[in-house]
Amino acid sequence: MAEKLFNVGCKAVIVKDNKVLIVKNTKGFWEVPGGRIDANESIEEALHRELREELPNIKAIVLDRVLDARRLHKDIKEDVSLVLVFYKVDADFDGEPALSHEHQDHMWATKKDALELVYDTCKVAIENVFATY
Repeated sequence: MAEKLFNVGCKAVIVKDNKVLIVKNTKGFWEVPGGRIDANESIEEALHRELREELPNIKAIVLDRVLDARRLHKDIKEDVSLVLVFYKVDADFDGEPALSHEHQDHMWATKKDALELVYDTCKVAIENVFATY
């Protein structure tokens, strides 16, 4: 069945000391933080909201640039696809990142480790962020 609808999500690639922040979701998969855009919300507003929800002790959030955008042909439902926009984000935390109920662990990963652990969907954005270092 052809997709008739699509959701839009936004993800943050946060780098500190040449390592990228990855989070493990409740299903046990590693990803970069972010989520779906709500109605009447811009991509930037959604990413700010998602980061504050998922990483409660985040202090400063500066969206730098878009690293990648990709379409997944299947989302939660068979006939709905998902478009994800990945931003490089500069962020400060009060200590180590605290996690919401949506994630069970976090890691500041090297490029190599991150590329081995995260969903394929996140890999181009991670490659692109490290291409600038």
